Amino acid sequence: MLTPGTMVYYRPMRTIARVRLLGGFWLLLATAMATLGGCSRGVEEVETREAMDTQVTVRVVAANEKMAKAALAAAWAEMDICAAKLNRYDPKSDIARINADAGKFHTSVLPLTATCLGAARGLSTATGGAFDPTVGPLVDLWRRAAKEDRLPTDDELAKARSLIGMDKVDIIMAQMQPGMMAQAEPSEEEEKAEEKAEEQGKPGLGPMMMHAVGIPQGMSLDLGAIAKGYIAGRMANRMAQAGAIAGLVAAAGDICGFGERPRNLVKIGGDRRWSVAVQDPRYPEDRSRFYTAIHVENKGVCTSGHYYRGYTIQGKRYSHILDPRTGRPVDNRLASVTVVAFDPATADALATALSVMPVADGIRLAESLAGVAAFWVRQAGSEWERYSSRGFPTSCLGPK
Repeated sequence: MLTPGTMVYYRPMRTIARVRLLGGFWLLLATAMATLGGCSRGVEEVETREAMDTQVTVRVVAANEKMAKAALAAAWAEMDICAAKLNRYDPKSDIARINADAGKFHTSVLPLTATCLGAARGLSTATGGAFDPTVGPLVDLWRRAAKEDRLPTDDELAKARSLIGMDKVDIIMAQMQPGMMAQAEPSEEEEKAEEKAEEQGKPGLGPMMMHAVGIPQGMSLDLGAIAKGYIAGRMANRMAQAGAIAGLVAAAGDICGFGERPRNLVKIGGDRRWSVAVQDPRYPEDRSRFYTAIHVENKGVCTSGHYYRGYTIQGKRYSHILDPRTGRPVDNRLASVTVVAFDPATADALATALSVMPVADGIRLAESLAGVAAFWVRQAGSEWERYSSRGFPTSCLGPK
């Protein structure tokens, strides 16, 4: 019995569609700013909602109130679509359907899902597996163990780890050819579109792109370490499409900003760039305490820390960040990692990876990637140590 939307292939397929890592992400935003960036006046709209298990704030600047409200609505609409497809705990989502079909089918997905997974594959490879969205079995194991107030056994960890690895995931993006799929009948909407095209003397729809994902039995995907950044970037693009001059999306520690605020929205002598504050890890209970501030100029920023989430087992607190390579929570005294990158999905995934890796290895990785810079805060006894890679703004290094 096929689940809705499932694609079944007549032949085994191990073809992997290589996705260029969100290449051209800022092209649309750059075009919008080139067209409208010279505006000296604008209107700003701000709205905050509870979404994606956190607080999401959207700030949008446009030439007039009507355009600002339209851009704001477009951003939220994009978030609703993406969050519904990438949330593994929503049984109707693409990710939940992929997990349910593990070992049975290649599951049809929206292009946005395939693109996110393609980016995740590239980042998993770049980080040597320190970031890996196939970590689902480990997440489930530690949550179950925490509820039972016990540590996972070595056998349980070994079994979960055997299911980890993006190299085991099929991501297929190709044109549908006749006879490729068992379920190739066009939908009612497609038939109507074909009939209308024929009546108007236009060519039909022709070959359609298919996007499908398959994983082995027992594996499960969890995009928690990249989804918020990826969605924030798509929201920013939608704002620009709707005519925004500038905008900022903040989903907890994941931030995406583009453009500059017009002069009428900035105090005299003030900076027109977006500026975001980073939570001070020395005071985790006080969200009004900030360690540093960063200017967001057509970039993504993500801070990963251990402030609010984790596992408590037999009275001991464990980080919620798991090392896919060991199967265990990280225990490296890192309080937080902040990453600035050319797009928010990359910043999100790298913030997790650099939280897992030794600081020295993380610095080498950050400095090997174009457009990436990072900053670490680590506790050493009663002292706090900080480290930064080349390119991280020296004016943003915060107090010692």
